[in-house]
Amino acid sequence: MDAKVQAYLSFENSKEAIKYYQDVFGATDVYRMSPTDGQAKMFGLDKKSDLNNYTMYGGFKILGIEFSFSDSFGNPINQNGPVSVMLDVNSEDPKAISAIDDLYDQLADSKQVEINMPFESQFWGNRMGTVTDKYGIVWMLSCSPWSQK
Repeated sequence: MDAKVQAYLSFENSKEAIKYYQDVFGATDVYRMSPTDGQAKMFGLDKKSDLNNYTMYGGFKILGIEFSFSDSFGNPINQNGPVSVMLDVNSEDPKAISAIDDLYDQLADSKQVEINMPFESQFWGNRMGTVTDKYGIVWMLSCSPWSQK
């Protein structure tokens, strides 16, 4: 059976959030779809609303990892829930190491995230660090040997 886990993020304003992820995390391959008139009615949006300001569904990539997103449409967003997002790269791949090092440096230099744990070698042998973005999402950066999994 083929399956995968994909993070699905919800925001009050996805258009604003995606700009943040492009600027701060280097998100690529961004796309978004606005709701149809029928979907807008279902979510109780004002008939005079510009539907282009809302996001029904979208996606982007960070380090080649796919993420989905949408607006919350008035539903509560659990900012500090028990789930974090881990970006794990293969420490046996020099390009992957360079990419995650660059991402961490970009995040630290941006001053747009809180560094919870610096990205460095840990007692178990892998490199790891964590940051919290402005939306309260905890991002774990990990660099581990995939041949040992």
